[in-house]
Amino acid sequence: MYDSIFNIDFNRFVGSLVPIKRRTTKMLHWLVCLVHPIAELHIQFLQYRDRTNYKLEHTAQVFSIEKVLNDTFDTVQRRIVIEDGVYTLPVWFYDRNDDKPVRFDDRANNQPVRFYDRASLAQFDEDFKVVLPNGLNLSNPEMIRLKALVDFYKLPDKTYTVSYG
Repeated sequence: MYDSIFNIDFNRFVGSLVPIKRRTTKMLHWLVCLVHPIAELHIQFLQYRDRTNYKLEHTAQVFSIEKVLNDTFDTVQRRIVIEDGVYTLPVWFYDRNDDKPVRFDDRANNQPVRFYDRASLAQFDEDFKVVLPNGLNLSNPEMIRLKALVDFYKLPDKTYTVSYG
């Protein structure tokens, strides 16, 4: 919005503050050398500002996370997509208030049938899936960076997996 207030030419600024009688080449070079560390800090500040503005422009919405991942890992073809996850609903056989044991037997094997409990259901749940293209082979550090980016932008209670496909 007000980007022009951050555009400072320190060499010109130093030259404009020196009185005309003192504007010798040696004096201007000396003052520019004195101001050089401040100019370097200003450049670092502008880079930090750009990174922070980029983070603020993106949200936890699917299109936004896709854009961040494609900007980082697949800038040309932009093939990284986010798909909905698989959610397994629990199976209820009776009302919990009844406190009745329920047993189902497999007649062929004469064994009890095992259904999912809460712990095993939690393993299957994923809110979304980050799908990487098969041609995009990420190294271990890049995969860690991808997960860190997704963790930064996703909502705290959402779970996800990363897969090739």
